[in-house]
Amino acid sequence: MGWHRFKDKREKQRARAAVRTESGVIAWVLARVCQSARIPVSVSWCSQHTLTPMTAVLSPVPWPGDTHGPPEARVAVIAPTYNHDRAIAGVLAGLAQYGLPIIVVNDGATDDTESVLLKWRGAGAGEDRHTVTHPVNMGKAAALRSGFAEAARLGFTHAATVDTDGQHDPSDLRELLVASAECPSGLIIGARVKKGSGTPWASQIGRLLSNRLVWLESGVSVRDSQSGMRVYPLASMPSLNGSASRYGFETEVITLAGWSSVPVIERPIRNIYCVPGGRTTHFRVCHDTLASVAMHARLLLRALAPGPALLNQNDQQSTGTILRRLGRWFSPQRLRRMARGDAASQERLAASVGVGLLMATLPIYGVKTVICLWISGRFRLHPLAVIGTSSLSTPPLGLVFVALSICVGGLLINGSVPDLGAIDLRQAAQWSTVNALLVEWLLGSVIAGVGLGLLGYSVVRAILTRPSRPQATSSDGAEP
Repeated sequence: MGWHRFKDKREKQRARAAVRTESGVIAWVLARVCQSARIPVSVSWCSQHTLTPMTAVLSPVPWPGDTHGPPEARVAVIAPTYNHDRAIAGVLAGLAQYGLPIIVVNDGATDDTESVLLKWRGAGAGEDRHTVTHPVNMGKAAALRSGFAEAARLGFTHAATVDTDGQHDPSDLRELLVASAECPSGLIIGARVKKGSGTPWASQIGRLLSNRLVWLESGVSVRDSQSGMRVYPLASMPSLNGSASRYGFETEVITLAGWSSVPVIERPIRNIYCVPGGRTTHFRVCHDTLASVAMHARLLLRALAPGPALLNQNDQQSTGTILRRLGRWFSPQRLRRMARGDAASQERLAASVGVGLLMATLPIYGVKTVICLWISGRFRLHPLAVIGTSSLSTPPLGLVFVALSICVGGLLINGSVPDLGAIDLRQAAQWSTVNALLVEWLLGSVIAGVGLGLLGYSVVRAILTRPSRPQATSSDGAEP
């Protein structure tokens, strides 16, 4: 393909894009997306340290024709430990399969952990094996922070964390590393959802409550907000390093990730509760539970307040503080984006009008707005469109919906339309009048509401998809 055939710069640019397309390098597009995700790497780190790549686990994403792509990710495994001398040797042996540098943080262990680590380091001469030791026990949060600091000092870009109590299967880490390679800027979490984990019911309830609170605080929906097997992007840790201590750190990080527009991705892993030699836990039920309650109360208050925590600049995501999410959810600009968006966005806008007409017909006065809000959030509809359309049920137009419902109901039940002219409007609100036509009203409102809803959906959908109307490719934005 000769460049002399093109007479201007735009044609050359289009031709270059065509060459990329013709070569079939779809990965180039995916890599471009990851590059735009703000993946910083310290040049000084790379120039001062000999880093071990992840080629033993992952193949780097190709960057055809581009010499300015992000450098290959450098991953270290961080293993915080405290009095797990019976299980840590097996965990470290399982991690050796990846050929990645390992940083063990000895959080003031008082058992034989130190001797186990000495043997481990001696047996791995020439390998990247590092230890950080706390003189006294400082908690898991402090151990993770020390591990992150050491990994950053050694020049790594990502840190994979694994608990050393034997409750994680090291082979599950592979899927997390693959997910991190696909989205280098994301926080990757190993969700303990695989069958056969034998999780105690108390732990399941605590995890469920924690998951719901994290969603309420940040909009991030996860299945396991307390898992210790993760991959952290170290470049994002300054904005994710909260104030929680001990076990609260890993939960708080997810909320802060939602506030900071850091993608949160989950991969299923196993949770092993039948550990050889017995399971060791340092979770203090009363102390750590109260600390968790205090942490979530603090995060909820912060999520309700405006200010620096409103960091989400990506209008396509549904994460952020409560005020930010509500603002985007109710935003009139989102109505315009839905109308000009892709087919799925236009269908949700049409469905918003259809659901609003159904709600306007149903006699559910007093709770109608609450139900409209719930349906809007559950099905990603626009609340202004749903509530606005349902408000047609207010007088005087509301009387039309009531009359239509009674007529449809009477026709279905009695085979004839009731004589509405005989009803005294001054006595229409009295119970005797309502009770005489209640069955017809209820049945007719359902039938008429469904019919009006389908009609409204069809009309709006037809208007939005007119052939003369230009189609955009952007989506509608986020639900709360």
